[in-house]
Amino acid sequence: MSAFEDQGRAWIGRGGRWRVTRLLLSLAAGPAAWALQLEAGYAISSYACFPHDAPFRRSPPPGWSAEPAILLAINLGCLALSLAGLAVAATLLTRTRRADPQEPVLRRTRFMALCGVLTDLGFAAAILVNTVTIVMTPACWSIRT
Repeated sequence: MSAFEDQGRAWIGRGGRWRVTRLLLSLAAGPAAWALQLEAGYAISSYACFPHDAPFRRSPPPGWSAEPAILLAINLGCLALSLAGLAVAATLLTRTRRADPQEPVLRRTRFMALCGVLTDLGFAAAILVNTVTIVMTPACWSIRT
């Protein structure tokens, strides 16, 4: 076995390449869900309020009466994605707690899983706050001027 193969095996460890893939996906799930929720929500709500140069102030623009429901569905889907990443990271974290704490591969896995848990929790909280905002804020066409 060459030194390169030995180094690769030391990084990947017993869980194989799938563990590294799951760790990276769990780390990226929360930020990706938040970015998707932010971009899609902003695009939908801004187009409904400003389809042209002037704001739309009549009751819902044609075809946009379901805008709050669409925004809520996008936010709940993104929240589910972030929570799925949290579940994967938490599962990997609990699996590494039962193992030998002196093995470097398991310490790296534990650290990345803990980072995934914290990241996904933080972004899930941000998505949840924005979901509450959608429910409590009136649509732009319902604001009287």
